[in-house]
Amino acid sequence: MSETRVDPTVAGLFLVGFITLIFGLIGLTTGMENTASVGLLEFALFIVMPLAVIFLVLMYMASKVGNAYATALFAFVVAALIAVQSAVGGVEGSSFALYVIAIFFILFALVAFFIGAPKLLSIQLFFTALLYLFVGLFLAADDGKTMALIFGVFGVLASAVATYMALALAQEKVKLPMF
Repeated sequence: MSETRVDPTVAGLFLVGFITLIFGLIGLTTGMENTASVGLLEFALFIVMPLAVIFLVLMYMASKVGNAYATALFAFVVAALIAVQSAVGGVEGSSFALYVIAIFFILFALVAFFIGAPKLLSIQLFFTALLYLFVGLFLAADDGKTMALIFGVFGVLASAVATYMALALAQEKVKLPMF
């Protein structure tokens, strides 16, 4: 019987695709209707903490298989999820926290680029950084309709790239394009 190692990266990418799609839909509906969809906001607030716990488990699994980059990234995703929940909850200064998260996602994208990870990972992390940047700008703006549309677009793009990478890694027959 052969020993099989499960890489938690696929599960993490699927969850990132799910989370960023929710944020993208919130942004698109808010930008188009000029009011946030209450159902989506309540769902996002409800799902954030269970997802944070799942990412903690994935972080532990990534450390067990020796994937230091995924361990650090999943730990940061937990912090980002908690910051988003506090931002939606109206905690003072949460826009600044979202700007800091955007900067760190850009740093993770640069590290992914320089360690030779697939270019799509850097692109996905860059889209996620822009998502957090524009969510922070939306929360700080008086009339954030345009910012909501922009973070909605980046949320949907980040979701599409993360889901594609997860599917490609899960099938093992599909090689990620290295551009």
